[in-house]
Amino acid sequence: MTIKGKIYVNLNFSPIVKGRVKTVPQLSTGLVIAGAYADKLRRVLFAQLRDRIKSGEIDSKTVAMRAGEINRFLFEVLVNKLNIDKGDVVRIRVEYEVKDGDIIWKPDTLVIEAFRRIPDNEVQRVVSEALKEYESIVARPVTEEERAWTEKSEAEVEREVKRVAEEARRAVEEVKPVELVSGEKFDISSAMVYAETVVGEVIALLKSSSGDNIGMAVLEPVDGNTRISFIVIPSKGEAYKATVSVEESLDTIRNNPETIVKAAKSAKYVAVPREEAESIIKRKLEQLK
Repeated sequence: MTIKGKIYVNLNFSPIVKGRVKTVPQLSTGLVIAGAYADKLRRVLFAQLRDRIKSGEIDSKTVAMRAGEINRFLFEVLVNKLNIDKGDVVRIRVEYEVKDGDIIWKPDTLVIEAFRRIPDNEVQRVVSEALKEYESIVARPVTEEERAWTEKSEAEVEREVKRVAEEARRAVEEVKPVELVSGEKFDISSAMVYAETVVGEVIALLKSSSGDNIGMAVLEPVDGNTRISFIVIPSKGEAYKATVSVEESLDTIRNNPETIVKAAKSAKYVAVPREEAESIIKRKLEQLK
C-alpha cells in the first residue's frame, strides 16, 4: 500500500478585511496541477470576459497579454520561490477590474494555495522507521491530542453510519443502466469548421446528407491529441452527446474535417434531454470570438 501526503502552503499578500464587499470580479483557477496553472488561468479569464470581448469593451489580445503577465509572476512565486513541482496541486485566486479597455489586477487580493505531494520513498522511509517502534508506540497511553484526532462520540458514530447507509441506499435506487447508441445511427455526412471560442476551442457544425445542421463538435487540444465533444440532435425530441479522443493535433484535424465525421460515426452516444443539448450549443456559440 502506498501512503501519500501533502503539505499546505497559503500565501496571502495582505490581510483580509472582514466585512469587505467585493465589487470587482474574482478569477479562481480551482484546484489544478501546477504544471497546468497558466493554461487554466488564461482559460478562466477568457471565459469570464467573453461578453466584454464580444462587445468590444476589451480586446482579446489585451486579455492574453495581462494573463501572460500574471502567469509570469506566478511562475516566479511557485517555481523559483516555493520550488513547487509540476505534479503538485495549486489554487490561485485574485480580483481584477476592467477599465478603459484594460485589465487592472488587485495584487492585495492575491491568494495562492499550494498542496505539495510528499514523495513515496520519503513516506515509506518514515513508515519503515516507525514500524521498528511499533510495539512501544501502541503500548503508550492515549494522549488527548490523539483522542481528538481518532475518537468520536457514540452519537457522532451513529450519525455517520446512518448518513453512509442513506447515501448507499439512494445510490442503488438512482442507478439506471445507460444505453449507448452508435454514431452510425445518425445521418452525419459532413463537418464544417465554423469558428473558434475565446478559450481556444474549435467549433464545427455537423451536417446531414441533405445539408441540414444536426449537431455540433467541440474540439479541444489535450497533450498533443484532440478531445472532441459531440452534441447531436437528429430529430425532434431526440438529443445525444459523446466525447472521444483522437490521436491527432487540433491543427491537423481542423484542416481535415473528414476526421471529425469519422470520429462522430465511431463514437458511442448517450441520450440527453433536448433542452440540455440546446443549452450546450447555445453556450458554445456565445463563446465564439
